[in-house]
Amino acid sequence: MNFRSLSLALPLLVLLSGASSRAAGPKEVAVADRSLWPRPLRSSQDFDLASRAENLVFAQVLGELEARAEGFPALLGVKQVHDESVRRWLEGVKDTVARNLRAARAACGTPSEPGCGVEEPTAENVVRLGGAFVAGLGPEYRAWLAMDSRFYTLYVKEQLRLAALFPSPTSEILPLGSGEVTGSDWPDRQFLLTFDDGPTPAGKGTDRLVALLNAREARGVFFVLGDALETRLGRTSAASLQALYQGQCVGSHGQRHVSHQKLATWKESVEGSRERISTLGLAGTRKVLFRPPYGQRSPELTRWLSGQGGEVMLWNIDSQDWNATVAPGPTTDRVVTLMLLWRRGIVLFHDVHDKVHEAVPRLLDFARDTGLTWKDCAAL
Repeated sequence: MNFRSLSLALPLLVLLSGASSRAAGPKEVAVADRSLWPRPLRSSQDFDLASRAENLVFAQVLGELEARAEGFPALLGVKQVHDESVRRWLEGVKDTVARNLRAARAACGTPSEPGCGVEEPTAENVVRLGGAFVAGLGPEYRAWLAMDSRFYTLYVKEQLRLAALFPSPTSEILPLGSGEVTGSDWPDRQFLLTFDDGPTPAGKGTDRLVALLNAREARGVFFVLGDALETRLGRTSAASLQALYQGQCVGSHGQRHVSHQKLATWKESVEGSRERISTLGLAGTRKVLFRPPYGQRSPELTRWLSGQGGEVMLWNIDSQDWNATVAPGPTTDRVVTLMLLWRRGIVLFHDVHDKVHEAVPRLLDFARDTGLTWKDCAAL
């Protein structure tokens, strides 16, 4: 049974509280090994070839898991499934894969090249195209395909689980409406680096990361916690904070790292943290940007912020750098793989964790070699 037939059989269900969903995430997250890809990845054409491969394997795995829809509660580790949210995500992601394949095929010289062909990719045929691609791969791709299939089996489960839970709690998986940005509709090959949970104590992770970015003439958005900002301000000075973030962009992550979906004081949290950012002269963006911890926010919050001239900034590429089970190398390889898959978007890192210091230089090199662009955060 596919998901469409399941939707006729299952009622619309809402599940699990936000707190319990955070405590019981997926048992295993997707990690990649880019060394198994048998082709070079040093040019725009290399990027498109690898992107075609990633999108087609993703589509093939997506079709396999969608066929198991009746078993989603057990498969995803949730008690009940929110039917409409899963349907929205599945339809949207197939449209995205079709769009990505059309863009990546622009580099095809002939239909016989890997991932090319004469049939136009559409949301309706991407799963079938993925199956045909996987079936036709030569032996040189065998090790990569085994790794990639496992990666997407876990990754699609991660995403399906978020969709199954949405909107109880909300997350980055789906927008609540206008006034929210994920980067998924940005121009092809355009990305943004973002960093949550800082600032760290002076001389620690935030300082190291800003120095690295400045040395590479790169910019990102640092979503700071009001409490962490106040702590650092009390131990240093306003001038030192201004010097720290000079050349970078700063957004609000709320006063404390708590869900803002049902927080009674959500408005005070957003207003208080953004006011401190503003009085210190740290923003560097045209709009007020707020990133809700865990991506959990309410429609009321999004509408209010939009009315204030601001935006909720989510993400579509989660590095999982906070996850103690994922080593630095696989963390970076995961991000590269998801950049190849989605071809645009917002990358989530945390400047309070050390893995970011290994990942960012590699990503900057990867983007330079393959012709990707980084969105100027000052234009946001």
